[in-house]
Amino acid sequence: MQRPKQRGMTLLEVLIAMLVMSVGMLGIAGLQAAVNKYQTGSRVRGKMAPLLSDIAERVRMNPTQAGDNVITGVASTSAYGLSTSWSDQITDPSAPSKNCETGTVTCSAAERAAYDMAIWRQRVRAAMPTGSALLSGNRATGFQVTFMWMDKDQTDKGGASTSTLASAATCSTAAETANSNRLSQQNCCPAAASAPAGVRCTNFTFVP
Repeated sequence: MQRPKQRGMTLLEVLIAMLVMSVGMLGIAGLQAAVNKYQTGSRVRGKMAPLLSDIAERVRMNPTQAGDNVITGVASTSAYGLSTSWSDQITDPSAPSKNCETGTVTCSAAERAAYDMAIWRQRVRAAMPTGSALLSGNRATGFQVTFMWMDKDQTDKGGASTSTLASAATCSTAAETANSNRLSQQNCCPAAASAPAGVRCTNFTFVP
């Protein structure tokens, strides 16, 4: 007697198909999370170029307030500086006391520098999550700019199901001097920032 041909799928085959599909869906979910994290970081970094150009142009338009002059040898303190730590910059930056961009207001060079710094700080805060910055230098040596922002996706795995915010990488003076790792020095946080876990930094320089 001829045995009937098997039709359809057995329960075991259905379970195997569901298992394979589940693994595939988990992989897709993980990939999507990684893509979202990359896009967030890229979006934040993409906003740094206009901010860097903004402060550089402000310094160039007000050179007498930009500190030491390598050409004339005149030594002075730069009015374009920001050295407060991350915790001191948590609150929203204050609005400038005097609007130097209106045609009816006359500002001195010092008042213009104060206005530039206040406006720039507001733009940094608006462009990045809890955006903050450090700014140091002068016309003779150039300026160093550090952008700082809170990245909640910057985590360290603490086990199978837990994770904690990753500690901010602190710049090493020795490594900077030896120039041993340009990439790590570009993305580290200066010690002056006292950046807590979860904060990311990117460093730039410009010469006015």
